[in-house]
Amino acid sequence: MKKFIYLLVTIISLTAASSFAQDKSGGGFINKGAGSLNIGFTSGFSNNTLGLMADYEIAQLGKDFTVGAFVDYQSWSGSGSTFGAGARFRWYADRVLNIQNPRWDLYAVGDVGFDFGHMNQLHWGIGVGAKFHITDSFGIQGNIGSGAQIGICIGL
Repeated sequence: MKKFIYLLVTIISLTAASSFAQDKSGGGFINKGAGSLNIGFTSGFSNNTLGLMADYEIAQLGKDFTVGAFVDYQSWSGSGSTFGAGARFRWYADRVLNIQNPRWDLYAVGDVGFDFGHMNQLHWGIGVGAKFHITDSFGIQGNIGSGAQIGICIGL
């Protein structure tokens, strides 16, 4: 019964947050998502990898979501390396969190794709991140979750 109550509260909270986000409009709630190239160094927590990842946010899905393509290269000592490719989804939470500064973008991120090379497996990742726009076309970005990434973002 306790798990059911937690599930019910979670569903109600997400529904309320979603409707709250859709009701807000205009103002400083501007994300610079679609058209952004994000490049950074990565580290995987579950398998101690280091690598590079790049994603390009291709399309805006509604007001707060983007989808893009990603490629990455990961390597770890003694076990080889992999090349990955897939889709990266971002949910920009600026409006829900009432962040009105146009230099900041806060988001949740999720990846799904495939790794080729050493392990030939499904590639996935989840996390949260932020971008700080130094200018309209250049900034820094970072994600943390199932791994970590720090790098730059370029508006194309």
